[in-house]
Amino acid sequence: MPADEGAPSFAKSLLGDGPEGAAGALRDDARRFATALALSALYGLSIGTRDGGLSILKHAAAVPLAPLAVAGLGVPALFIVLTLFDAPVDPPAAVKAAARGAATTGLVLGGLAPAMALFVTTSSSRIGAAFSAGLGLILAGAFGLRAFLGAIGTPLGRAPAGVRTMSGFALAGFAIFATALSARVWWSTLPIFGGGQ
Repeated sequence: MPADEGAPSFAKSLLGDGPEGAAGALRDDARRFATALALSALYGLSIGTRDGGLSILKHAAAVPLAPLAVAGLGVPALFIVLTLFDAPVDPPAAVKAAARGAATTGLVLGGLAPAMALFVTTSSSRIGAAFSAGLGLILAGAFGLRAFLGAIGTPLGRAPAGVRTMSGFALAGFAIFATALSARVWWSTLPIFGGGQ
């Protein structure tokens, strides 16, 4: 039996456009971000199963820290730089892009969580378990960064050529910063990599 045409899927409701209006959009972006953090924590739970006990909670708390750090440190800085270049990006657009990027990251991590739990608990090598956990984080981070850059870059398509060029450099710098910050946060806080011990 076909699904109801009017009811969006979980992924579409998480990644799609929300209600119109400032209050509805902000509420939708907050829900999106909270869901992203919960799905990221689920991935942390799955990789923490290798050691069990308190390690499960440490991993669950550590995985969401990277999307949180990027959204809290990187996105405001990027917005300020884009404003200096007179790019047509307003604060609600930056918040929406951050929420969409985090939601995409969380959705990928949540989808990988069951397979990762199986792999890390059955892997004979700790290095193999850490490598596969890292690959999952890299994959999710790449998809999240792509979603963020696509969302924040949409209004830039209407900007003059000079603004687009300078904004492109700013977005490239942000991509490098977000990647380095996420790697540093995960490396230093996740016990599977030797951090947070």
